[in-house]
Amino acid sequence: MAHASQANTHQGSFATLDTLGADEARLLAQVSGVGLDNLAVLDSRLRVFDLHCDTLDRLVLVHEPNDLGGFAEQFSGGNLERMRSLDDNDAHISLARMSSYAWCQCFAIFVPDGQDANQAWDFFERMYDYFSDQMQRWESLVQQAFSPCEVSAVLAERKTAALLTIEGAPFLSNEVDAESRLDELAEKGVCMITLTWNGPNALGSGHDTRNGLSSFGRAMIRELEARNIAIDVSHLNDEGFKDVCRVATKPFVASHSNARSVCGHPRNLADWQLRELAERGGVVGLNFCRDFLSDMHALPTKTDVLRHVDHILEVAGEDVLALGSDYDGCDVPLWLEPCDKIGDLFALLSDEFGEDLARKIFFDNAFAFFERVNA
Repeated sequence: MAHASQANTHQGSFATLDTLGADEARLLAQVSGVGLDNLAVLDSRLRVFDLHCDTLDRLVLVHEPNDLGGFAEQFSGGNLERMRSLDDNDAHISLARMSSYAWCQCFAIFVPDGQDANQAWDFFERMYDYFSDQMQRWESLVQQAFSPCEVSAVLAERKTAALLTIEGAPFLSNEVDAESRLDELAEKGVCMITLTWNGPNALGSGHDTRNGLSSFGRAMIRELEARNIAIDVSHLNDEGFKDVCRVATKPFVASHSNARSVCGHPRNLADWQLRELAERGGVVGLNFCRDFLSDMHALPTKTDVLRHVDHILEVAGEDVLALGSDYDGCDVPLWLEPCDKIGDLFALLSDEFGEDLARKIFFDNAFAFFERVNA
């Protein structure tokens, strides 16, 4: 009964939390005795933890004449002046649309194939400068988090929590001081790296190729783990995945991949890969990309999504599935576009699997994964 009484008191304290600013939220945490890092659980907004989006690249590269990454073609005919700010734009993800949720977003810096190590590093630094500028420009709305504890604190202040990740790492090679670059990435708060994109780099091979990790790539697995940077196997081919299993000692993640048994695209995961993730404390982020949801329907239905969810739950259990939207990096079903429609997916999962499991998929599993990586 004492626990029930405390819960009721906390709910009463939260009656006006939706209207509080950061300083007031801190004061409420002190007065209520809840603690700032636990205050987020009192937030009435739906909690969302998305493991992957390409919004940073899209907002920068859509203006590039060489159309690196194909973002300009994807946005052909749109209002380019509306594609400059993370706060309010015509992309899938914006801070304005996310504000009605308690949202932690992994913002990926996508580094395209076809660049040498130094060109790729210059590209990363340019994208990082944009990310940093947006964090400063909209500091009342969003804040970079460097750990799971900081995610809780940022959400408690009613801001979007931003985790910085990287998709594709051609800037790491034997020709440069890779360990110094990893140190710098860790200092910048990079918490997850997708080892390859679709093609090969010095670490290994993406799903367009057939080779696994190189000896250099296997060595970099250990260096990444030493810095608590999560290893992301999305885009790796099956041989590369097996090599990660041979070398990794910490949980790893497939940030934006689905079930290959449901949709046969090679970017999706076979059942044996899902079981490996489960056994190793990893997670897989449900990808909203149309091509990865269905190989039968050009416009995937809600049933198509449920088939992936049901299969992953059956094969890997309820602690493995998370969200990995791939917003702004692909075409998604219209009923999931833009990001403020994410609540419709939560309702769908709640109706089908129950609200508790839907909350694990939407937030808890991804959060717990990063806690394990940082342990």
